[in-house]
Amino acid sequence: MRERDLPIDRTRHAVYTKRAKRCVKRLLRRYYDGKRADALWEQIQLRYCEYLEDEPALGGVRNTISIYDPILIFAWYAVIPDKPELEEVQADIYDCFMGSFSILGKVFNLNRRWDNRLAAWVFRLANDIRVKEIETFPASFRMGSFSYDRENGQICYSFTQCPNAAFARRHHMVDVLPLMCNCDHLAMQKLHASLIRQGTCATSACCDYCIVGDRNPLAKEYTLVRTENGLLVSVKRDTIHG
Repeated sequence: MRERDLPIDRTRHAVYTKRAKRCVKRLLRRYYDGKRADALWEQIQLRYCEYLEDEPALGGVRNTISIYDPILIFAWYAVIPDKPELEEVQADIYDCFMGSFSILGKVFNLNRRWDNRLAAWVFRLANDIRVKEIETFPASFRMGSFSYDRENGQICYSFTQCPNAAFARRHHMVDVLPLMCNCDHLAMQKLHASLIRQGTCATSACCDYCIVGDRNPLAKEYTLVRTENGLLVSVKRDTIHG
């Protein structure tokens, strides 16, 4: 089905991107033959439309990719009869959402002072956009805090509400959510940075971010640990026993 023919209310919602479509089709062809993959793709499109029927209107937010592409991934996982291990497809999902960071990493290095400050400016701008946006779209990302320690190169902010986590809870798919959340860690690694995050909106009161260069002393205090449901979280090294 062509995207323009999808039965969705375009005054309320947006369509997934071409990048997300390519990602899902690539995954389908990895596990199924051509005809089966094509049939499943149409089912996924229909499931995507079904999901949007009861979703809050977020088609007018600045960055719809971060909301509607994940819904397509959730639809893919819900429809396919054979569920792969999430780690098998993590690289594909990262490439879908944040593949551009692999290119940026050839230029930017958050261990460098000016690159770090530029990143802080970009994140602050994104924070300000979302703070204003929540007034019109109350179901969108709700910011908790933002700060920048210029001297120590620490960019810190948090979400207290995430539409991806809310969707996952409504549809009982929290176990699939790490596919999206873990991309943040992988993206920062491409920028020679470390994301220190101890919780997400699905597991705690907020999704906390502390971004530093990977040579920053603070980064050395933490290590990434994979929880039972596959979520990567930052844990202080001195609290790990055995």
